[in-house]
Amino acid sequence: MARYIEGEKHLEETLAESTARAEKYFPGARFVSVYSHKERQMVIVPIGYAMSPRFGHAVDYGSGVFEGSSAVVNERTGKPGIILLSERNARLFRRSLPARGYTAPIPEEEFGQAMIDLIKANGMGLFRHPDNKTPGFVRAYIRPSIHPAFLSGFGISMRPDYPIDAAIIAWAWPDYLNPTLMQRGGVCAVTGLTRSFPITGKHASNYGAAAMDGALARKIGADELLYLAPYLIDKDGHRYFPDPNDLTAKLRDGVIADGPGEECVALTADQKTLVYAPMRVNRLGGTVLQYIIDHLAKNIGLDCVEGDISLHDLTAGKYAGLAMVGNAVKVTPIRRIDLYNGGVTQQIELFAEGKIPENLESLRVRWEQETRGLIDPSHPSLLTEVPRV
Repeated sequence: MARYIEGEKHLEETLAESTARAEKYFPGARFVSVYSHKERQMVIVPIGYAMSPRFGHAVDYGSGVFEGSSAVVNERTGKPGIILLSERNARLFRRSLPARGYTAPIPEEEFGQAMIDLIKANGMGLFRHPDNKTPGFVRAYIRPSIHPAFLSGFGISMRPDYPIDAAIIAWAWPDYLNPTLMQRGGVCAVTGLTRSFPITGKHASNYGAAAMDGALARKIGADELLYLAPYLIDKDGHRYFPDPNDLTAKLRDGVIADGPGEECVALTADQKTLVYAPMRVNRLGGTVLQYIIDHLAKNIGLDCVEGDISLHDLTAGKYAGLAMVGNAVKVTPIRRIDLYNGGVTQQIELFAEGKIPENLESLRVRWEQETRGLIDPSHPSLLTEVPRV
């Protein structure tokens, strides 16, 4: 039988529980930034007080939008910098939100400033390793989100007057994948899965299935999963749309799209060209990938071309290697693709473990050096300095 608890007592217990949970799962995050409907602006509050009710449109229907960003301490200046702040904010406000059909409660520039203010409020403890032993600074992950406010009614279709909330959290999260993959190269599984819906922005509803798909890849022994495009390309180069249930055709003629939370690029066998997938594969359109295409690649002597990355071409040895690219994964080389149909049916080895192709390694190292401030960025948009932390 349910036990009745007075409201104040419940809030006291919830605050203690939320604070303890935050300390465990969000190291370094003493404060968060939330939108105040009373103040009509973003305000900074202790993380334990950022309690959300259990009921709402965003929880039940996945109607929120979000971004993934990072802040890294510049090793030359000692000051943190937020990576691609303007580009990610632009995607959130100008692509993800319009596709959802609602607007943010504050302007784009103000939301960006709130991210800077939050990093300042949390201080340099945000960049300490969660184990409190490892020396040096680590990446602080930033998660800004905008979503229908909780306790504002139900119904799948949103009302025009639905109130909108905004929130930002940042915490010490050194690596999304095992960091040794940077030197060894990762293994990705292709199971024939494609994205269930058109990707029109960074929408929460797309990531529920993605979370399960990524977990499946790890369950079968891979480091990450790669989705296929909605179309296939046969051995003669003809594009066609398959029977959705024809897994044999997908694992034979499939075209790489992206991963659950990252883009995928291919380095040609002569190591002169970086190939990235066209948007028709139903990929998000990553900001890290776009920065590499527009600015970074040319500084390490790589041309960039758009093209389909087919399983046939991978098997034929047309590529020296692949890489996962994104805010969370940074630049992580892929050394092998495992095709999976109830078990691993074929392994496509691109390079031996630990033998990363020279120009793929150059791409990885250049990204690390630029984001950590060891060398000047290929473009000033890469880092937004956080002053006086």
